[in-house]
Formats: sequence, C-alpha cells, structure tokens
Amino acid sequence: MLTRSPFPILFIVVAATSALGEQMDKKTGQVKVAAVQMLGYDKTDVPRPGFDPSETVVRYIERAAKDGAQLVVFPEYLLGRISVPGLQTERICKAAAASRIYVVVGCWEVFNDGSFANTALLFDRSGKTVGKYNKVHAAVDHFEGKPPWSKPPKGKDTEWFLSNDPEWLMKRGEGFPVFDLDFGRIGILTCYDGWFPETFRTLSLKGAEILIWINGRRGTVEDFIVKSAMFQNEVALIATNQAYGAGTMIGQWPARIMASCSEPKESYITATINLQQVRQARKNSRNIQQRRPDLYGEIVKPSRQPDGTSP
Repeated sequence: MLTRSPFPILFIVVAATSALGEQMDKKTGQVKVAAVQMLGYDKTDVPRPGFDPSETVVRYIERAAKDGAQLVVFPEYLLGRISVPGLQTERICKAAAASRIYVVVGCWEVFNDGSFANTALLFDRSGKTVGKYNKVHAAVDHFEGKPPWSKPPKGKDTEWFLSNDPEWLMKRGEGFPVFDLDFGRIGILTCYDGWFPETFRTLSLKGAEILIWINGRRGTVEDFIVKSAMFQNEVALIATNQAYGAGTMIGQWPARIMASCSEPKESYITATINLQQVRQARKNSRNIQQRRPDLYGEIVKPSRQPDGTSP
C-alpha cells in the first residue's frame, strides 16, 4: 500500500489557519503593535565610531514580529545623523522585509547640501521606505530678545548650533501627512509637535486612526496629553521616548493606557488596538459632525501676546 507523509498536509493546515487568523484580525479590526524605549543618538550627538543603534533596532523588530505585532515604533533622533538611504536604513529595510512588519524610527536626516531635518522614517512590510515625516515645531532650547523663544541667540556659528541647539537650523516640516497601511491609516508627530493640539486634530481630520508620537527627551511623556488627544480626536495612540526618559505607552480610544514604561530604562511593550472601536466612534462622532470651522479662524492667525496684542 502506498502511504504519504502527513507533514505536507499539516503544513497546509497551519498555513491556512495562519492566513485565516490574519483575515479575522482585519475583519474585527484588532491590530497588535509594539513600542520600544531605548537609547540611541540624542539631539546634539554626532556620529561616533562603533556605535550604531540600528543593530539594536533590528533585534527589537525581530522580537516584535515573533510576538505577532504588525507595527513597531522607536523613539526620536535614535539613528543619529545619517543619509537616507544609507547603511542604517538598509539594515532596517532588510529586517522589516524579513519579519513582514511596519517600522517607524526617528533620525537626523542629512541632505547632500549639508542641511538636515528631524525625520521619522516609515518602513513597510516589503522593506521599502514608504514615508517620511519632518518635525514641524522646533524644540529650541536657547533664545534672545522678545518675545521669548522667537529669535535665536546672536553671534553663534553653525558648529555652536549643531552642538547646542540644532533645531534652530533644521528644515522644518511643511505639513502633517498621513499614511495608509494595510490595517489602517496612521499619522506621525514628533516630540514638541505634541504640545500643539492642532497637530493631533489635523491628523485626525485627515483620517488618521492611529497617531504615532515619537519623543527624545528627559522626564516622561505626558499621559494626560495622550489621553486628551485620544478622547478629543477619536484615535488610538502610540508614544515612544528614549530610555533617558520614560512614558513610552500604547493607548486605546477613548482614554485608556493599555501598556506603558514608567521608568527611564530600556523597555519594550505590546498591546492590541481595537480599530473597529475607533472607527465606530469616528463614524458616529457628534464632535466631528458639530464642528464650527467658520468660527475657528483665530487659530490660524499669527501669534499674539497674552494680552491679545501682536508681538
């Protein structure tokens, strides 16, 4: 009697079950995500021999994929001053493709003319760099004159700014793009952008269902900002920070923190976002339907002093 090995049949069953599981996840709107709190290059760091955070990034990409995450998010500045594409991004591209996972990670993107931007890079499941977001609001640390924070210090050369306050010189973003992934639409913001409620609202109005807020700062990412942003804009939210700070977290609409890193140390978290719940909230939102944009013109006028006068 001719007998056949059961292993090919077992393989087909497992593969079919896995595919069915993915279809069910898409149907129910459940998406597992991961967030990493780790050290890398900081705001004023220059490249140094032997230090390449992308190697650690790859290890976390592999870990997130093994945990079933569809997206893994890293902090601001992390890869340092790099060219895009370059050795670091090629390494991440290969890892994203091998693991079939989306990746968001921050860097200083240096251009051919020597200018630079604070960039969040988005890699897709095939290993392609499919999106970039350049930080819009400059988090400057020094200023001169009045009104406060409006003018850079005088008498400082480029090297001083690079070593002390690079965001005065960076190419600022000119908009808030959104990106369509195979499970939903995301929007990205960077650190100080999150202190402006207009950032969250603009991304939500453009259809983003998950907002990704990458940070690189001391202290902790503010959970009250995360909660209020989710509640007011009907989104889920993933926030990351470098490990010299804390507050990496994953939140579900309306205002629930599902996982968080409360200590300033290297950490890794996962959680499952219920996108169906987010979409239902957005579809039936009284808040969105009853907006009065005809009355919001003051928001887009030039800044005023606290007493209402022009600077």
